[in-house]
Amino acid sequence: MSNNKSIRITVASCLLIVSMVAGLFVYSTIAPKELTAEEYKQIGFYKLVRTRQINNFELIEGDTGFSKNDLIGAWDVLFLGFASCPDMCPMTMKKMAMANSNLSEEVSSKVNFRMISVDPDRDTPEKMQKYATAFNPNFTGITGDIEVIYKLATDLTLPFVPVLGSDNSNYDMDHSMNLAVIDPNGNYFGFFKSPHTPEKMAQVLESIVTFN
Repeated sequence: MSNNKSIRITVASCLLIVSMVAGLFVYSTIAPKELTAEEYKQIGFYKLVRTRQINNFELIEGDTGFSKNDLIGAWDVLFLGFASCPDMCPMTMKKMAMANSNLSEEVSSKVNFRMISVDPDRDTPEKMQKYATAFNPNFTGITGDIEVIYKLATDLTLPFVPVLGSDNSNYDMDHSMNLAVIDPNGNYFGFFKSPHTPEKMAQVLESIVTFN
């Protein structure tokens, strides 16, 4: 074998090894990491020791019904808020949209982001759907009977209460800013504690969806 041919083979082998190492490095930096319970807590997510069943419910999404069955088959991030909220609700919805944009295409296809109104007297189905889709076309807005919403909020430990103003028509809503995560079996899996960071939310969702 000539020296030139030997050199070419050696160079090609080195390039192949470098490419493989580089590929492994890139994969290790972008591949989802399985987080521990402690790591979840450090970045603001609290995973339940055991998933918790949610009672059946019937609400409204747009012009169709929305029930517990609609939570089965994918991961769901639920935010309980209201459309006339002046600041915290739109800020939270924006962060949810940013978290969604940070997800890989594969994980994003397995996660639904939903906002459920705690103010159904003012939040009609049309209003809620328009509000939610303003942040992302794939987001959904849900409303319905206040008693049903209250029971669901209790199941998810996301309390809310009206704060009355000078008259009964002038009121605000005091509500939890945490986000509930529902697993593909329709069970309560855990929650994001406020305040929310989109990048950390995406990191958690990548881990949850990939390794559960």
